[in-house]
Amino acid sequence: MRSRGLRPSLATYNILLHGFSKKKDLLMCSMLHSIMMRDGLLPDKLTCHSLILGFCETGMLEVGVKFLKKMVVEGTVVDQLTLNMLIMECCKTGELRKAFDLLNVMNKLGVFPDINTYNAIITGLNRVSAFQESHSVVHDMSKRGFTPKLTQCITLINGMCRMGDLQGAFKLRDEMEALQVSPCDVAESAMVRGLALCGKVEEAMLVLNRMLRMRLVPTVATFTTLMYKFCKEANFVEALKLKGIMEHCRVKLDVVAYNVLISGLCAHGDVMAAIELYEEIKQRGLWPNTTTYTVLIDAISKEENFVKGELLLKDLQERKMISWDWDGSTQHLHEGLMIALQKLKSFSHRRKK
Repeated sequence: MRSRGLRPSLATYNILLHGFSKKKDLLMCSMLHSIMMRDGLLPDKLTCHSLILGFCETGMLEVGVKFLKKMVVEGTVVDQLTLNMLIMECCKTGELRKAFDLLNVMNKLGVFPDINTYNAIITGLNRVSAFQESHSVVHDMSKRGFTPKLTQCITLINGMCRMGDLQGAFKLRDEMEALQVSPCDVAESAMVRGLALCGKVEEAMLVLNRMLRMRLVPTVATFTTLMYKFCKEANFVEALKLKGIMEHCRVKLDVVAYNVLISGLCAHGDVMAAIELYEEIKQRGLWPNTTTYTVLIDAISKEENFVKGELLLKDLQERKMISWDWDGSTQHLHEGLMIALQKLKSFSHRRKK
């Protein structure tokens, strides 16, 4: 075009800049920008977006922020998409001060954050445990008519409970219900889990009992979290009482919930009660998983309870998780349990990878 005396338009330059930015070729972007300016073509919002995209793609975030501010001073129109892109990149890399600085730039330009901006900032703040600041952002976005994500609110409740800000956590729970971010039972369940996870088990039980009085049904995860805490304290009376409440509320225990009880019982030496729960899992048509078998086989091997060990090995063989021919000797049975335990641990390790 140029060799034939044709003058490329701003649109042509913007297309090229965007392409080279995506290819992370900042040298070519810089050259094109210089030629464009020499041709007397002033950059517009698309030019700005393409160049800043290049800085973000190549990890030069600080240069991108400085370039944007320079463009703003020079009077270039900067769109919401570009500002969002930079703010989200700042949040990803943990540079939250820069993100808030850009948020101020947005407000000065009269460009308001959208739901993506807010979500990026809340996620970034939660990641660095800045829960009070995150709560303030939730307030701001709700004032502007945006609804925060349920998962972010639950993370925030857990975080505030962990930091000891119970008043703030309860306040957020009320806001979740008022904003209809979640049904009442989900918001209350989040509060129970948050309290339980930070060791406030008595307070968690008070909220749970309040839920039950209001005929709100806690989630399986809520019951499981509380059962886990009671098992850690060897308070199996309360843990099994929760199991009874679940059944009364027609909340079906899943394998994870059973595993919490089985692990707790085995850890404190009540292997027979753990075996009873294992039998209950099968009766209810659930599939015990590798965690179930690993915990039980480990406990049975230590106690040398070979009658129950034979039962487990037969079940594993039926599920084709191991192949085993028992010759009737105690030693062979013990060896079979050790081989099964190694295979289960190996399988769990591979699955985590």
